[in-house]
Amino acid sequence: MVGASVRIPDGFGGTTSALSHVMNRASTYLSRALLTVPLLAPLVACNTAGERADTGECPAGEVCSPNTPNGVHFIGNSLADQLFGGLGPAATAIGGTQEVSLEYVRADGARIALNLPYDADDDGGLGVSVVGHSGSIVTVKGARSRSNYLRITDPATGELYDRYMLTGAALKSMRLVGTSFEVTPTNRPDLVFATGEQEIGVALVGDVQESGGTTPERIVDTSMILDLPGSTRTSWDSIKIPSATVGTYPLVVTAGDKPAATMPIEVVAGADAIAPLDAQPTVPANSSASVCFEATSNGRYIYGLTWTFVTNGVTTVNGRDTLSRNCISVSSAGKTSGSIPVTASAGGKTVAINVLVGAAALSTTPITPTSAGTSRNVPTAGDRAAM
Repeated sequence: MVGASVRIPDGFGGTTSALSHVMNRASTYLSRALLTVPLLAPLVACNTAGERADTGECPAGEVCSPNTPNGVHFIGNSLADQLFGGLGPAATAIGGTQEVSLEYVRADGARIALNLPYDADDDGGLGVSVVGHSGSIVTVKGARSRSNYLRITDPATGELYDRYMLTGAALKSMRLVGTSFEVTPTNRPDLVFATGEQEIGVALVGDVQESGGTTPERIVDTSMILDLPGSTRTSWDSIKIPSATVGTYPLVVTAGDKPAATMPIEVVAGADAIAPLDAQPTVPANSSASVCFEATSNGRYIYGLTWTFVTNGVTTVNGRDTLSRNCISVSSAGKTSGSIPVTASAGGKTVAINVLVGAAALSTTPITPTSAGTSRNVPTAGDRAAM
């Protein structure tokens, strides 16, 4: 385990360490800074297609409605550090809720919100139970660490529109994540934040039953309470601090069936060091590569800084609206060897490096090119449960 140990009060018990990066389910990956190597998004179910929509056939043992010949799509709640929304539902925290949006493909080929009368059946609700539905949205609640179908049926005939397997999972830990898709190191995942406006997410992690066994994955609880005076709620799992100043902000989180826990958000004045994420960045001959940097305070990555780069005589400023703002594209056009000088500045510090030209690969240094990183992992087990 890595990262700073943080004692969590209010029933969470025990001194804990930040959890090393948890890879979450995902099907679509962007490139590192959208340029070169895969960018690992938060793991959530990608496929939205119900069983009928996915296979083109009526599931065994069911009688299917002719009103949805192409089946139904089931869309879960997006995560604060998820670049693309519209993915399938992640597991729902036991004691927590999730809103599942339903869509279907009409005869004319248009995919729209389900506008047919329907019933939502949880097939016994062993893992996730139906709370209710309104319009095209079904609200479900996590019940146990089990899976069961969410069945959408014609209320007049009982025939199946489609079904989708949903899963409940126990909340095991929580961590703070960024929301603007910076490239963060995995070997030192503890985050602190820059001053100014900051949007910060809370990632819930649970043990999810998969075919190969139990795996730690991101889970959802849209009923989660995030309490921080002066902040604004921006989504079910994120808040915005409009003008963060240096200090520690006590964010109180209540999620799943667990008691409230305080997650300290630390805001720092600036960096004490800047370095490239790769020990020796390289760029192939006559090509380009994304070179990423980290600004740190006491060894912790500072999230939310404005970055300034100078490369090939061109100054580039990457701010809040820049994807992978701590990275810069370095071109080696016309060069087959040598090096390219790059200067990076952020948080009051500057570093100058030489990017080597002609290497076959960028680096083998592990990185997490997502919005998140990991900060102050908060376990949910009490002292007795943790033993």
